[in-house]
Amino acid sequence: PARPAAPMPPLTVEYIRHETGEFDEESVFQAILSKRGIARIEAVSQCCNLRWLDLSRNDIIRIENLEGLVQLVSLDLSFNKISKVQSLEGVTSLERLQLKSNPIPRLQDLEGLRPLHSLRHLHFQNVDGSDFCPVCLKPEYKSTVRELCPELVALDSKRKHFPDLDKEVATVESHCDLKVDAPEPWFDQEDLAPGDAGRPEALEDALRPQVEDFDAAVRECQASFKEAEALLALQEAAAAADHG
Repeated sequence: PARPAAPMPPLTVEYIRHETGEFDEESVFQAILSKRGIARIEAVSQCCNLRWLDLSRNDIIRIENLEGLVQLVSLDLSFNKISKVQSLEGVTSLERLQLKSNPIPRLQDLEGLRPLHSLRHLHFQNVDGSDFCPVCLKPEYKSTVRELCPELVALDSKRKHFPDLDKEVATVESHCDLKVDAPEPWFDQEDLAPGDAGRPEALEDALRPQVEDFDAAVRECQASFKEAEALLALQEAAAAADHG
């Protein structure tokens, strides 16, 4: 017959350092210790800078020995054998707690949530009701949790309050109610009336200065050409005399 699996040795600082790859327990910020056959929470309190701790899918029967983990923000104890929420007074910064699929039977077994003033996300089951704890079936389950954790943002992945989008849109629109004056035309009828500009004589008078400047420039160019031709003729005559 197959031999039974050897029990998990006590959880030690040395084991945690080995599993996390850290040489110093003060350097352990995250510890993923799921599916290790752990029967008791021990030694983790010596990792004073621990922020994320995953002890899911083990054989833990009691929440204990977490004092001193003042930096811990996320704790996963799902799929264990825990029957009561307790001993969480020391994790004052805890924001996310998962306890899905634990044999927690009674509403009074949730009293240990009360000291968790920083808790924002709590899970005793999935959003679809799977992996639930027996206490989730109690009619007063939600109201009891809300009373114990008034600052909770979401219970079992369901947010406490959804934003009223219509109200938000109305608020934005009320702040954007700007009064804009009617646009004024750039030109009036008087500006657009052709007046004297429509007469050929007026157009000729308006263009006369430009025409005169153009004619003067043409005459200057013609004089320059004549001067250049004269210089060229002199050079050719000089060259002919030298060869003669």
